[in-house]
Amino acid sequence: MCWVYGNADLNAEKGLHTSLSAEYTKGALNVSVSGYNNKISNKITQYEIINSIGSAELYYKNVSSATLQGLDVNAQYCLLRELTLKGSYSFCDAVDNSTGLQLESNVKHSGRVAATWNGSIRKSPFSLQLAGRLNSPKLYQEIVTAANGAEEAILSESKPFSIWKAVLVKPFQIASIVKANNDDFVRYEAVSAEDLGRLSRYDFVLGFGMGMRITAEQRTMIQVAADKGVPVYIHAATNPANAICGLYSVQLKQVRDYLDNGNKRNYQNLTHYVRQHIDNKRFFVTAADTAVKTVSDVIYHLDENVWFEDVNAYEEYLRSQSYYVEGGARIAIVGGFNDPFSGNRENIDSLIVGLQGAGMNVYPVIAAMKRLEFLKAIRPDAVIYFAHGRLSMGQADAAVEWIKASNIPLFTPLSLLVSQSQWEVDKMGMSGGFLSQSIVMPELDGAIYPYSLNVQELDDEDLFLFKAIPSRLKSFVRIVDNFIALKRKSNADKRLAIYYFKGAGQSTLAAQGLETVPALYNFLKHLRAEGYNVADLPDDVKGFEHLLMSQGAVMSTYAEGAFDEFLKNGRPALIEKSEYEAWARQSLETSLYEDVVNAYGEAPGKYMAVHRDDKSYIVAARIQLGNIVLLPQPMAGLGSDAFAIVHGAKAPPPHTYIAAYLWAQHAFRADAVMHFGTHGSLEFTPQKQVALGNFDLRQKGKIAELALQKQVALGNFDWPDRLVGSMLHFYYYTIGNIGESMMAKRRSYATIVSYLTPAFMETETRAQFKTLQEKIRHFHKTEGEQAQTAASLDVKRIALEMGLHRDLRLDSLPATPYSASEIERIENFAEEIANEKMNGHLYTSSVPYGLEKIRSTVVAMSADPVAYSIAKLERLSGKVDEAQLKSKTFFTQKYLEPAKTLVNKILDGMNVSDELICSLAGVRQDDLSESKKILAPPRRTMPASNDNASNGNASSSMSGAEKSASKPSSGGHPSWIPKIGQRPEETKKDAETKPTSVPPPAYTTEQKAKARAIVEIERTVRNI
Repeated sequence: MCWVYGNADLNAEKGLHTSLSAEYTKGALNVSVSGYNNKISNKITQYEIINSIGSAELYYKNVSSATLQGLDVNAQYCLLRELTLKGSYSFCDAVDNSTGLQLESNVKHSGRVAATWNGSIRKSPFSLQLAGRLNSPKLYQEIVTAANGAEEAILSESKPFSIWKAVLVKPFQIASIVKANNDDFVRYEAVSAEDLGRLSRYDFVLGFGMGMRITAEQRTMIQVAADKGVPVYIHAATNPANAICGLYSVQLKQVRDYLDNGNKRNYQNLTHYVRQHIDNKRFFVTAADTAVKTVSDVIYHLDENVWFEDVNAYEEYLRSQSYYVEGGARIAIVGGFNDPFSGNRENIDSLIVGLQGAGMNVYPVIAAMKRLEFLKAIRPDAVIYFAHGRLSMGQADAAVEWIKASNIPLFTPLSLLVSQSQWEVDKMGMSGGFLSQSIVMPELDGAIYPYSLNVQELDDEDLFLFKAIPSRLKSFVRIVDNFIALKRKSNADKRLAIYYFKGAGQSTLAAQGLETVPALYNFLKHLRAEGYNVADLPDDVKGFEHLLMSQGAVMSTYAEGAFDEFLKNGRPALIEKSEYEAWARQSLETSLYEDVVNAYGEAPGKYMAVHRDDKSYIVAARIQLGNIVLLPQPMAGLGSDAFAIVHGAKAPPPHTYIAAYLWAQHAFRADAVMHFGTHGSLEFTPQKQVALGNFDLRQKGKIAELALQKQVALGNFDWPDRLVGSMLHFYYYTIGNIGESMMAKRRSYATIVSYLTPAFMETETRAQFKTLQEKIRHFHKTEGEQAQTAASLDVKRIALEMGLHRDLRLDSLPATPYSASEIERIENFAEEIANEKMNGHLYTSSVPYGLEKIRSTVVAMSADPVAYSIAKLERLSGKVDEAQLKSKTFFTQKYLEPAKTLVNKILDGMNVSDELICSLAGVRQDDLSESKKILAPPRRTMPASNDNASNGNASSSMSGAEKSASKPSSGGHPSWIPKIGQRPEETKKDAETKPTSVPPPAYTTEQKAKARAIVEIERTVRNI
């Protein structure tokens, strides 16, 4: 960690820059030479100190006077249309005039050579570059104080170095700025991190610093360019070291205003301003207007010149343009990475047009703090949120409560910051900070459907623009429309397909922690009570179970006799081969279905297939009860390892599995699909096996062994995405398995409905160990070798009778006594079994737990953390040692039993206070407060901005968006997305009085361990 401290006593830099440049171009050859002399007074530099805790501290200081003079030579030759050769050499003599020494970290000689091939693979543009860099030694100086007090400046240098590497680069350019450019005399170029040594050839250098990841060498190249007098501005640097600025304060303010306010008009004026006031051109210039405040807190539409601050006025506009549909659903669109007023908005327009084409009224909103206010005024039937954090910054919890009370679905489609081809071969789909902000944070608001919708693609000018994937857009609009239709449809007309998990043959239904058959039966009875058509539901649960076993069977691959009986009496759906293949063509990518055929042969395959009257059929087990159909989830793969198949078969699912889902989509026409119980195999089905068709890894008809499985941001080549289709998906999932429920939510677009875990109770086996434990206590009290041998044999006799020797792998020779250590192992094992917890019984939906089961569950969940935390504190304080804590009997008597007593007292009404918590932990109130402080996460703040720099060249800290040179990017945190919420007034005063640059105190491992134990006691006791 590095702490950067400001210096209020710094003087502003002042400089006099003189340069002379010449450039020669003929055909494919370009050569430029620049010489410069830059005299700077009060130059601002940094120096580093390592503090007492080992962290680096950077401080700013002035160098009274410095002179930089040097020469830059650049050459470029296009050998072929696709192949470019480049070379450069730089000489920089940077001297501290006050000492005559070289400025620290200066490199006198540096050079680069590079060969770049620009082309494409399968229409996907990219650049392949072989580059090398050579540097002379870096120069350093240090002041050494001799014994006589005299100071001597010592100049040292690092070793010279060279580096060579090949770089595969997807070009990134800031599409909105470039697209807005209407000045024929200005041309923008994207500079990769590998080309930073060429910055001196440009008239203006603009970088985006939010999250910018560059090396110290690359940072030095940018700083050297600024020192040479190149107008450099790194906008929005989150790392203060990257906040490099070579603009004067007046220029800085104007450029920053253009960038901060975004939109096409400001970007155009930025271009004009740079040409006239930074490049100092006098002819053929267009005067720049002042920055126009960015449009925010408005509703907009397809015409980027039209926006409204009032919902009623917006609706009048829709009516006047014949867009408004009376009685149509109201869909609000909020968020997004691309500003709708910047020109790069094709994806937004496509979504608006798609929703309007489906008969919906669309309300696109751009708002920061007034987002929730707008949503309440719109009264939407659904909200589409292109997420970057919580839905409503500053009002996050209020927004959640409003969404819940209004029963409004919150969709969060994804904008991917790469091209479609890159995304399709990405195993993760989305990761890092964008995973957190676009998927994890919105989940706290109850968001559903992290559905990949937008990508970035190159246009004719090699600019990356956001675009909606047409097939994904069509499907997503249908999903939104289906949700609205389902809300408006009467319960009697709603059609629901319910999948359950069941083993082959006579195995019953299975779900983690759930009494599945009665739970499903209760659910169907509840649907019937709510007006759903559940015709022919048996009168009791036994009749229902018989129906499930006879008509909802799962067949193994070898049960031919059972399959024949099932065909005769099980009333399955018979799906004709041509019908199934037509569904597959409609729902599946061609290459995806080819994988199935390569693995299992032509439909219907050999599993769950029948041939009748010269036609072939796939057999799908189903139980239809009116508008509700129950389907056992077929085997997701063929083989003997059922566990591996359920948890992620590497092969594509067989025809029978696919047919069961396509039948629900196309034949039954379900409004929604539900998976009942934790868990099935759908969310574990793989992605296409051969890298999505971009690279053909098949060898002689064999499927390559490559199991790609996106975790999030699925696409048309992912089986869960295709099998769910546009049906609405709900998943009845245990609340005790958060990790896998998130997978179901993200990989199959499931809206999770939780059910309770089974109640806990102790095993009640202590009585079985009573005699054994008495004999063990007698052994510990016995003295004398002969008496101890007899006592040990008594223990061994009982242990052998109970079979404990097999669990502990001890000998079974009755005449040979156990040693003291072996008896200790038996004692600990018996105590552990006696204290073990177990499920009282599985949970049954709609059957509440009795008070006794609730109490036993709370005791089971609460006693252990209290007991272990108190034991930890006493171990840290030296009251007990490690050997004592290893004794289960000692731990139970001293800590666990008192903890159970405490929990029961609290359940009986004991008051929980800070005094009680401190008494349990054996600490003072101050210790409790300090423990919370130790474990509190550090507050994350944006670096303070120094954009209001005084006259002259200055290094500044700023805030804004990120530029990535390695792949397409949105440009970081857009200016129209709020970076902070509404700040509570009481925190503002603290911020004024507390220094923000002081690092947090360092705590020892022991202090942190003690704090965790104390806070765990408080958390558990207060939760009881």
